[in-house]
Amino acid sequence: MADLFTPLQVAGRQLRNRIVMAPAPSGLAGRDGFCHSALVSYYERRAMGGVGMIITESMLIEEPLTPTAHLGIWHDCYLPALRRLTAAAHAFGSRIVFLLEMPLGTSTLHDLVESYLQAAWRALASGADGVFISIADQGELAAIVAAGCQNDKRVQPPIAERIQPVLTILEQIRLRFGRRLWVGLRMPVAELVPGGLTHQDARIIARRAVAAGAQFLDVTLNRYTPDVARFPGWTIPLIMGIRRIASEAIVIGSGQLSDPWLADAVIREGSVDLVMLCTALRLLPEWPQLARRALWSANAK
Repeated sequence: MADLFTPLQVAGRQLRNRIVMAPAPSGLAGRDGFCHSALVSYYERRAMGGVGMIITESMLIEEPLTPTAHLGIWHDCYLPALRRLTAAAHAFGSRIVFLLEMPLGTSTLHDLVESYLQAAWRALASGADGVFISIADQGELAAIVAAGCQNDKRVQPPIAERIQPVLTILEQIRLRFGRRLWVGLRMPVAELVPGGLTHQDARIIARRAVAAGAQFLDVTLNRYTPDVARFPGWTIPLIMGIRRIASEAIVIGSGQLSDPWLADAVIREGSVDLVMLCTALRLLPEWPQLARRALWSANAK
């Protein structure tokens, strides 16, 4: 039976444990898009603390239309600093994947696919272990897939059609890079807002993403109304629904899982394959080491 600290082998690479750092903004990115030393140190501390996988904050694959703080991967000039970032993570035993995102704006499907492929090549050239694309955050892909449309009264096409650009990108990355890069999709398990994606939509997305080549599914819940009750492990029952129909993929779960015993339990029970932490790792980079000691002490008794 796997537990929180059981290594996991994926396509020739090993994760030392089941703990994942969430792709939350660090607050250290600048408007020039470069990965400066403070940002490298930020991720390095989490690697030193023992996290198994780091998913970086969003890296923009095209120059933003308006100046904004961001990490960039839309030009070769970013490669030297990104190599320092991956080297820092690897030096302490962590795997690191880049979360690629197209900023909001007008682009054709061909432009989208080509931009993602170029960014994936730069990720490989930087030494990253993989790339994730996201439909759970604020980029162009999320806007394409979004169910609601406040200012447009046209009937939305079905989810199977809206997800097609995402599937094309996943397929092309796997075709181009094969086993040299892990490929993952960050996706909502549902959107608990009027007009949002349903859990059934999410199940369709998950099945088709895995068929298109996604090896990881980072399943999250970012959109909900204020009256939704949130508590430790609150998203796990929904995420289990995704894992049941996408068992070929490595499913990453989140949702206030910072209690070591709860994080360990959801792995032992097979609810998820990996546990994602956000605030806990931001405040306490050594969380993995402390969790290991706490669980070992409890088992020793």
